[in-house]
Amino acid sequence: MPELSIIIPTLDADTTFGWESDLRASAVDGEVIVRDDDSASAARNAGIREAAADKLVFLDDDSVPRGNYFERVSSLLEDHPAVTGRIRDTGAPALRSLSSQYDQGTEGHVTETVVGCNMAVRRAVIDDIGGFDERLPYGHEETELVDRLTASYDVWYSPDLVVDHPFAESLDAYIEKQYRHGREAIPYYEIRGESVPRRMAQFALVPSHYTRPTLTGTALRSVGQFVAICGMVRGYASHLLAVGPDGDAGESV
Repeated sequence: MPELSIIIPTLDADTTFGWESDLRASAVDGEVIVRDDDSASAARNAGIREAAADKLVFLDDDSVPRGNYFERVSSLLEDHPAVTGRIRDTGAPALRSLSSQYDQGTEGHVTETVVGCNMAVRRAVIDDIGGFDERLPYGHEETELVDRLTASYDVWYSPDLVVDHPFAESLDAYIEKQYRHGREAIPYYEIRGESVPRRMAQFALVPSHYTRPTLTGTALRSVGQFVAICGMVRGYASHLLAVGPDGDAGESV
């Protein structure tokens, strides 16, 4: 039985990632499970069902583990029910560090901030809380899972558990990502039972945090926030049309 099951959702026909030799050379026996299901949530859930190990590692198809990643994540899961680590942004230089979630500092600590391209969970925890909510196909599925997880368990952030991963490869990719995140925040708020209009107003009124105080960075962050709001408006309009004025299922768009 493998010690680690590494689960990767992908839409790419090329299922080699470049770090497999590092896994083979490590002291850890690990299996790599690649899924091309309709959404990241569905792919991860299918990977969980297929996995043989009790330690489940979730990476993206463009995550590149660094250093002794596999030995380290296996060791951490001996002591913690769930773990995450630092993400080094390898995207377009002008867009790096736009995500405040990628680097949570140099000290280990309990966290509720987890990005799906670098997370690991014991199988017993998933068995207890359930898997990824497939109503959230992209962008918020790991957040919703961690909401449920942290109600009963801790997530440990380890700064030496490192992957390289691009936040955005280009300005177009960044704008598309922000729009999609905004649009798909609407079902996330609904699942949490929150007021969607209130959350939209909060998001619009609270300035986004930016880790580098540069004029270019602040401008890009502001553009991203505006685009995300546009996505929210579109997602909420679609939701209202789908539900209908009397709360019944209407016409989806």
